[in-house]
Amino acid sequence: MFEKLLGDKDAGLLNDAIDEACRMIVESEKMFAAACGALLEGQDPSIDVVEKDENIDMGERMVRRLVFQHIMMKPEQDLPSALALVSVVHDAERIGDYNKSLLYLSKWRTDTFSQHAQVQACGHVRDMISPMFEQALKAIQEGDAEEARSVMAQSSTVKDKTQEIQDALLQQAKGGCEDVVCSSCAQYLRRISAHLSNIASSVANPFDLLGQNTP
Repeated sequence: MFEKLLGDKDAGLLNDAIDEACRMIVESEKMFAAACGALLEGQDPSIDVVEKDENIDMGERMVRRLVFQHIMMKPEQDLPSALALVSVVHDAERIGDYNKSLLYLSKWRTDTFSQHAQVQACGHVRDMISPMFEQALKAIQEGDAEEARSVMAQSSTVKDKTQEIQDALLQQAKGGCEDVVCSSCAQYLRRISAHLSNIASSVANPFDLLGQNTP
């Protein structure tokens, strides 16, 4: 949907909006790595996740303004792509929020947290999600529908894996701090994956199916 706009001189505002949307995805990936490292491995964040989240919020507002200006100037040109971009940056903004929530959970990390079986399972899910950022970015920049469908398929797998984690925690029924943090981590990971799938759907799906995971 977006590859036709790249390099199109008549779509200058939308090109700027696409560039900003791609920047937001790149920044979200950095936030994800930092927040997961803090929670799952006890690492000190290499970046200011909260500041990055504020920058992503600003990026969403910028894209909305650019899209609005484009529609006001050329209401009949590239309307589906313009509206799809608004959806893309909304999902990128939500990923930023969940990254920030992952970082918050790290405050409740215990000395034995990394030894918890389901925490290790969350680490495996993190490793499944990490490459999805680059895949989603490539899908947008190159209009690669197959890459987009790969992200969507991986999101379905992540959904199943995180459900298994939460089911296992409920079956143990211990209800300690580590279980609560681990369950919340699984939930946030699932939502980040789902929003990446939504972003990919802007390339793989027609406009009326944005956000539908149908790889």
